Amino acid sequence: MEMHWEKLSAGNPASTDSKKLIFAADWAPIRHFETVMADDPSGCYGDTLEVLQSADLRIVNFECTLQGNGTPVRKGGPNLSAAEKHLECLQAGKFEIASLANNHIFDYGPEGFQATVMALQQLSISFFGAGMNLAQAQKPLITSLDGLKLGFCGFTEGHDLSAAGENTPGVAPWDPEFICQQVKELKKECDLVFVLPHGGIEFSAWPAPYCIDAYRRIASARPDAIIAHHPHVPQGMEFYNGVPIFYSLGNFLFYQDTALVHRKHGFMVELSVSKDGLRGFQLHPYGIDDNGIHLLKGEEKTAFSCLLKTLSRPFEGDPYAGYYGALKERWYSGYAAGEFRKAVTHFDTAPLKAAALFRNRMTTLQHTQLWIPMFDRVVRGKIDDVPD
Repeated sequence: MEMHWEKLSAGNPASTDSKKLIFAADWAPIRHFETVMADDPSGCYGDTLEVLQSADLRIVNFECTLQGNGTPVRKGGPNLSAAEKHLECLQAGKFEIASLANNHIFDYGPEGFQATVMALQQLSISFFGAGMNLAQAQKPLITSLDGLKLGFCGFTEGHDLSAAGENTPGVAPWDPEFICQQVKELKKECDLVFVLPHGGIEFSAWPAPYCIDAYRRIASARPDAIIAHHPHVPQGMEFYNGVPIFYSLGNFLFYQDTALVHRKHGFMVELSVSKDGLRGFQLHPYGIDDNGIHLLKGEEKTAFSCLLKTLSRPFEGDPYAGYYGALKERWYSGYAAGEFRKAVTHFDTAPLKAAALFRNRMTTLQHTQLWIPMFDRVVRGKIDDVPD
C-alpha cells in the first residue's frame, strides 16, 4: 500500500464493498469546551460530523472521567472530568466504541471510573483499556459489524502510577510484548485487529524512540493498524511490515488555551475494511477553534498534508533523528531549567502537588525518556549531533 500525500490517502479508501471505520483522538469537555460542548452538542463537531455520520463504526479516545462520587486524585497533571450534560455531545458524535486506556480515566478514582463505565453502558457504547483489575484492563474488545469480526486492544503508560494491578483498578499498562501476544491471539478469532496506544512525549512533533520501538515491535505481530494518541499534536505515520502506524492524531474535541497552531490541529483516520483485510484509508484533518472543530480545506489542507509528509520523512532513514533534534531544541531553549524550576517552587506552596508531580516525572516513560536522553546527550557532548 502506498501513501498519496496530496490526497492524504492510501490503497482504495472509497471501495464500495467495504466498511468504513473512523478513529478519533482525545474527547474531553474541558476548559473553554466545557460550555461549548454542553450548549451545542452537535454543532461543536462542525462539518466533521458529516464524516462521522458517513462511517459504519466510530471509535474515540474518552480522555476524561465522570466524577460520580469520586474525588480528584493527586497527580502531576490536571484532573479532567465531564458532567452528565456532556453525554449528549458524545452521542451526537455517533461513537459506538471508546478507548479508556489513557491518563485521565482514573482522575476521580475508582468511583469516577465506575460512574463513567455505567454511563457508557447506558449509552450502549462499548469500551476497552481500563478496569477494576489487570485482567479487565487488558481484556480486548471484540465486536461484529455486518459479518466482520473486529478486535480492539489498547494500552498506555500508566501515568501517575495508574496502571492496573492483579487486584487493583487502573489502565492497561505499557507492555508491548503482551500486546504482541494479544494481537496474535485476536487474529485467530477476528477478521481485523486494531491497536490503540496512548503514550509519547506531549507537544513533541516527533515520536520518542521508545514509542517507535514499541509500535514497530507490535507491527511485527501484524495487526491491521496501530493508531496512537496522547502527544496533543499531530505526528507522522509510516508503514512498517506493511502495517500503517499513526504515531499521534493530535487533539480532537480537546481545548488547550494556546496560540501554538499545531495544538489546534488533528486528523481522523478513516479505514476501509473487508473480509480481505484493510483495503485503504483516508485521513481527515481539521482545525480547532473556540466554537469546536472544522475540516481543513484548500490551502490549509494542502499545508497540513505537507506538514504530515515532513513529519513522516525520518521513518525512511533514521527514525530517531527528529526526536533528538527536538531534545536539542528543548535544551537550548532553556526548557529543562524552566520545567525543573517550576516544579521545585511547588514545594513551598503546595508540597503534596510537588510530590505528585515529581513522582510522575520519575516513573512515567514520557518524562524519563525525555530527561534521561537529553541530559545524557548533553553530558556526552552529543546534543549537537543532529540537524536543527
